[in-house]
Amino acid sequence: MRETVLPECGFDYGFTPESLLEFLAQTEAAQMAIAETQKMRSDVDAVKAEIDEFRKRVKSLAEAHGISLDAEDVDRLAATADTLISRLEEARVLSGERRKNQELRKEKEGSLKRMEDRLRSTEEELACLLEVAGADDEEDLRRRADQHAKRIHLESQRSENLFKLTLLSGPDELLAAFRESLASSERNQLMEDSRSLLEQIDDANRRCEELRNVRAENKLILEQLSSEDESSALRIERNIWMEQLREKAREWSRLAIAGEILSRTRQKFERERQPSVIRHAEDFFGKVTGGRYKRLYAPIGEQTITVTDKAGQDKSPSQLSRGTREQLYLALRFGLIREFGKHAEHLPVIVDEALVNFDIERANFAASAFAELSRTNQVLVFTCHRTIADIFADVGATVVDIDQQDAQ
Repeated sequence: MRETVLPECGFDYGFTPESLLEFLAQTEAAQMAIAETQKMRSDVDAVKAEIDEFRKRVKSLAEAHGISLDAEDVDRLAATADTLISRLEEARVLSGERRKNQELRKEKEGSLKRMEDRLRSTEEELACLLEVAGADDEEDLRRRADQHAKRIHLESQRSENLFKLTLLSGPDELLAAFRESLASSERNQLMEDSRSLLEQIDDANRRCEELRNVRAENKLILEQLSSEDESSALRIERNIWMEQLREKAREWSRLAIAGEILSRTRQKFERERQPSVIRHAEDFFGKVTGGRYKRLYAPIGEQTITVTDKAGQDKSPSQLSRGTREQLYLALRFGLIREFGKHAEHLPVIVDEALVNFDIERANFAASAFAELSRTNQVLVFTCHRTIADIFADVGATVVDIDQQDAQ
């Protein structure tokens, strides 16, 4: 069977099962390549169809807009398409502007109609007003309105003048008699009588003022005469109080001078007679604060410490920041260590994380103070922070890594 089938299929007699597997794999690869080629041909055909459709549409639009076009010229086809797209965008912009203009026109037409309605209404009101006022035209109406306003003003002045005449003469019959008197009198005579009355009024006012001054002088004389005995008693009492005041002033002066002397004596004592611990601490405190505080003392009779800054202002520990307050307590410990070393052996100083709450600047100042203390005492500083270890290394301290020592 083998000898018959193999030649018919075009295979030689040396074809083995392994060769068959390889042949099958090649066959499958060939089939996949054929399928991919067919797909690509189908895609190419689809693209060609889309291109043909695009050419037809561009050519149709070009002919509609009067543009000559050779559909086979690819460069000309693309340029024509760009031109058509540009015209489309321009048409869209113009269409939008047209819609806006139409809306604006409608708005203006509505505004014009409203104004025309208002004009007709105003004209009707004007015609009615002219008819009521009996005027011929607008100018005649204005003239009548001015005359009416002047009439109202004159009537108001007349009422005001009549009221003033009533006040001068009196009501009813008195007013009528006064008006008859005015009507029968001459203007010049009235003016002369008016000037004479004004002069009499001025003379009366001056005389009244003189009498008021005389009355005030007489009242003052009477008050002086009635209170002369009382004034004498008050002067005596005043002299007694003045003498007591002078005595109290002399006593106050003595006490003020004594208080100032005591204050200065206390300040001198506090400045010159501070304990050795405070003096040593003051030296360390000035260094760990970078010279921001120049003095440290314990006030007499008070269980506290007072510091003085460069400006001369005294502050209690509660008025200091947390970092400065810790610097103060550290300086006090330095002062106690230095003073203890004067009277006994210089013992080692061991601290653990003493600078953990200090910023870099304060930590540098404090490390310098520890370096100075190491001249008289052995100082061991424990820390787990590499930054603090580097700060101590910068001031000449020997840094030992305990973890590395344990590993060795």
